[in-house]
Amino acid sequence: MKRPANLVALGIVLTAVLGLPVSSALAASPTPTPSTMPGKKATPQPPDATQPTVPGATPESDDKAIDRLPYPGDPEAEAAYVADEDHRLVEVRTVDSLARWSKTSLNSPYRIATGSAYTLVLTARKEVYTIKDLLGLAPQTFIRQPDGGYLLSEHIVVQSGATLNLNSSGGLKLRLASDPDGFVSIVNYGGVLNVQGAEGKPVEITSWNRDTSSPDKLTNDGRAYIRSLGGTVRFRYAELSDLGFWSGRTGGLSLTGTDRPNSGELDTLGKTMRVGKRAAKERAADKSTDKKKTAGVGLDGAGKSTLSQVLPAGKLPLPEVDITDPAYSYVSALIQNTTIKRNAFGLFAASANGLDIRDSRFDDSLVDGVVMHRYVTNAVIDSSVADGNAGDGFVLSRATTGIVLSQIEASHNHRNGLTMSGLPLADGPSATGSSLGSYGNNTVSNSKLLDNARYGVEVIGGTNVGVNANDFHGNDMGIVVRGGAGDVSVVGNRVTDPARQGIAIRDGVHSSTVSGNIITGGSTSVYVRNSGAAIQRNTMTDADAHAVSLVGAVSQTKVTENTIAGRGPSAIDAKRASDVNMHRWKNDDGNWHDTTPFLITLKRFLQPLTAMWILLAALLIFTAARGSRRIRKVVHPYADKAPVTDGMPVPASAVPVSPDQQGVR
Repeated sequence: MKRPANLVALGIVLTAVLGLPVSSALAASPTPTPSTMPGKKATPQPPDATQPTVPGATPESDDKAIDRLPYPGDPEAEAAYVADEDHRLVEVRTVDSLARWSKTSLNSPYRIATGSAYTLVLTARKEVYTIKDLLGLAPQTFIRQPDGGYLLSEHIVVQSGATLNLNSSGGLKLRLASDPDGFVSIVNYGGVLNVQGAEGKPVEITSWNRDTSSPDKLTNDGRAYIRSLGGTVRFRYAELSDLGFWSGRTGGLSLTGTDRPNSGELDTLGKTMRVGKRAAKERAADKSTDKKKTAGVGLDGAGKSTLSQVLPAGKLPLPEVDITDPAYSYVSALIQNTTIKRNAFGLFAASANGLDIRDSRFDDSLVDGVVMHRYVTNAVIDSSVADGNAGDGFVLSRATTGIVLSQIEASHNHRNGLTMSGLPLADGPSATGSSLGSYGNNTVSNSKLLDNARYGVEVIGGTNVGVNANDFHGNDMGIVVRGGAGDVSVVGNRVTDPARQGIAIRDGVHSSTVSGNIITGGSTSVYVRNSGAAIQRNTMTDADAHAVSLVGAVSQTKVTENTIAGRGPSAIDAKRASDVNMHRWKNDDGNWHDTTPFLITLKRFLQPLTAMWILLAALLIFTAARGSRRIRKVVHPYADKAPVTDGMPVPASAVPVSPDQQGVR
């Protein structure tokens, strides 16, 4: 009785040595619990600051957080400068509206005192405005310098119907004043802005500190910028540097749409501010017919109908107008053979249609290289480079569709090489009433994404997104698809030497394909978490952990027809998957070398229930062996007793008889 008890004790000690819980040695093996479960929500790491919750995005402990470099300026001060610029542009538009309602002719360029600087407004005309025109219109604020360059020290606004050409066959250097005394800008407000250089002789535009006679490197007091609100912009053979601050619309080179109200808050304001006898009669007639007029600012007195007399003294009364709303018009642009470096944002676009960006560079930006922010459609980015930016190289934010990126290169950026977000603008009722629909129809192909600090390409939500025939080298991860994206095609890419995962499909991705990719190096070639994808006909080599890792709810994932080679604990790791059926999967993993240590293999084999049955079997075998040694040969029970006779009959005469016995006879 003591020996079986000793064996049980020995078995318990064995399970403890193997790392199995003693209490579980007599219990059933538990179902593997996925590290993330579907249905949970967590705030993603978006390419912009306000994104709705991503379904199924529960962060893993090994999800590395890599953010852009800290912004070097003064956020509070620069945000105030952005607000001042918005106010200035609304003021310019208000004056234009007042002029039209007061019947004042503003057919020739004019100047407005806005804040601490002047704004030169180029009005509509058939002839284009040139450098020569600017010298005549602004002789004190547009000055030729000894080296042949030009210094601009007042704002310029190009109105609708006007065209400004900044070009020179021999090259042009344009310096925009930007220092503690203030900064200037060039804003195309619905007109046409042409910046045309020549190969080897570009148009150079930079900020300029008049105190140091050098580009302005600081943004904390604002910095010169170029912007287009609607209209058309063309940049060919240009170099832009050290421009912009804080926001996208003041970020350096900004292309945004406009919103001019149809019924016109500004028009209503201008109409109510008309003075003179004729205006007084019109207002009296309106009152007599009980017509309701929108309340506005009234002016007493009378005088001639000139713009100088209708403007009130002091601060202009301005209505609330959102100049960033995309409803009014879209900007279109051609950026070709242009280099943009050290801007706040290399290029920022919103509400743009038909952008064409080719053979250009966007380097060393303080935020991101190229940002397609909202409502950008039908854009092409071809043969362009984004290198060394503090955030992402290229960003396709929410509400961008029909963007084609081809032969781009994003390298050494401090976050992602390319971010494509197709998330909806809202995840429920919102103040703006935005649609809950996702965006997409964007592709990147034949491109290089090299040595970025975070991901080569990150796809966040959206539908019908293509990542095809690209070359990834380095990067923390090559391709990451997450946030409930659907119908994503990851085909024909080459991913080499990622720090962690080559391709990651996670957090609610569905109906997607990962096929024909060549993945070399990294800890895991393909990682799938709480998603459904077809992983097929890929070549995965030299991973040092797993070729494929499956985590969580992956019932809609299939891993078939892949060629797998490498070294690690297992070729396909499904220990953390909750509902996976691998029986019909066929992969060529003959060249995978299992490097699991013997003790780990033993632990894997000796699960608690398995260990219990092994111990019971050993106990039965031991008991049977001990019993077999006690069995002896079967013998007669009285074999050790001497017989009385030998069993033969004896005659009576042969028996000796004593004399006494004879007398008796």
